[in-house]
Amino acid sequence: MALLSFLTIIPTGVHDLALASRSFYLAPIIGLLEGMIAVSPILLDTSIYVRAALILLISYLVTGFNHLDGFADFADVLGSGRSGKDALSIMKEPGRGAIAIAATTLLIVTIYSSLIELVARAWWHMIVLSHVLASESMYLLAVASTPPGYHGLSKDFILESKHKFRIAVNLLALGVILFTITGIRQDLAYHLLAIIVLTILVIAYTRMKSHKVLGFVNGDVLGFCYELTKSAILIFSAALIALRI
Repeated sequence: MALLSFLTIIPTGVHDLALASRSFYLAPIIGLLEGMIAVSPILLDTSIYVRAALILLISYLVTGFNHLDGFADFADVLGSGRSGKDALSIMKEPGRGAIAIAATTLLIVTIYSSLIELVARAWWHMIVLSHVLASESMYLLAVASTPPGYHGLSKDFILESKHKFRIAVNLLALGVILFTITGIRQDLAYHLLAIIVLTILVIAYTRMKSHKVLGFVNGDVLGFCYELTKSAILIFSAALIALRI
């Protein structure tokens, strides 16, 4: 409940940040809940474009736009070419640069275009999986990364993510969720393997860039990884439909 309250706008009545950081390994379960809520408009009797727009809107509303905000902040940093303290100061600025606005717009447009294809094909499971693996990407990035030197929420989450028992439970929970959604369908097995590999590549890319530019990973970078993973999975899945694979 504490983690759900922290990562979403769902009111749980539990606002214990220390408990939320210790529960970060349950991120894929939160992703599953987000995905099931976001995909609900696929059942509506309306046009594909309206359903895709509603799914897009709900997916951001349920997370309070927090991950998207992190995406914009880190995109600004990457586009600036700065590093170290200069990069961190850019990330902390309240305004948004042209690069952040362009990157965020492109992200939303590509996600919406992908959702149109997925809704038309009723591939609700891939929309849900994009949320599950996006949430998982934040946890795995935290496990593999150096926390910031300054004290903040992200530092506690990253430090608490590294316990071996929690990592094991996290991977078990993820496996159960993936198997439950895809079952034993052979037509989805290769697709599932591909999006898992894609998720790992996004995590590796984000970690490399963040450690090179900032020297650590913080909350904005985790949000960036979430949005990039989700969009990559949706775009990849839509491409498979377009190519009729």
